[in-house]
Amino acid sequence: MSTTRLKNQIHELTTNKIKPSIVNVYKESLKELLSIFGSLYYFDGNNNKVRVKATYGSPERIASRAKADNTLVLPLISVVESGTANSDERLRYKPVIINETFWDSKTLRATRVLSFPPRPINLSYEINIWSKYKADMDMLRSSIFGKFNPEVNVRTRYSDFNKCFIESEQDLGSVVAQDGQDRVLQKSINVSLETYIPSPKFTVTNTGEIVAFHHEVVIKNEDNPRLEVRETGTDNLTKIIKD
Repeated sequence: MSTTRLKNQIHELTTNKIKPSIVNVYKESLKELLSIFGSLYYFDGNNNKVRVKATYGSPERIASRAKADNTLVLPLISVVESGTANSDERLRYKPVIINETFWDSKTLRATRVLSFPPRPINLSYEINIWSKYKADMDMLRSSIFGKFNPEVNVRTRYSDFNKCFIESEQDLGSVVAQDGQDRVLQKSINVSLETYIPSPKFTVTNTGEIVAFHHEVVIKNEDNPRLEVRETGTDNLTKIIKD
């Protein structure tokens, strides 16, 4: 099979299969950010160390809850995606085909895997801190800034290295709580996450078939072990097209 024809076929197959990867990258990135910001603590009135809750939600929705629901537990951190942009400075030359080798523990053979380079993107998020007391606000704010030195690495199933930077900070004032007496303070920290949308991977069989290559990724976490690399090979291949 000629290199040009191989590139054309992989390009066509990549276009048809890339959408699920895009959706999963967004979900995984948000999930990991919620985990990172949900690992912060503050001290309550009895000097007890309390873990702050991190949730997904727009500032408008949280503000509405603060006004109408006196059971909302504060302080609270909310995360919402605010935009997506291509990262041209990290873009690799598109026609290049990446060659990788994966070990098949069943057949005891190496499998050659082909794909286009992953697509670099920058995801923007608003990290909103909600609190009744300025002391709690300052404690969480300093904890967040302390995590960025100068960036936080956000590990996902698709990449071990995704740098997240603080872009700006805004004091959004306060909203009146449900009881009409307390005011809920709000501060927003804007961050940018440099990540990648992985391209589908394919392999060429001995009979000239181009097949999709499915594999599981290892990401170790000291507190919460995640997926491990498991066996890959023909049992995990799905036939797509035949030369």
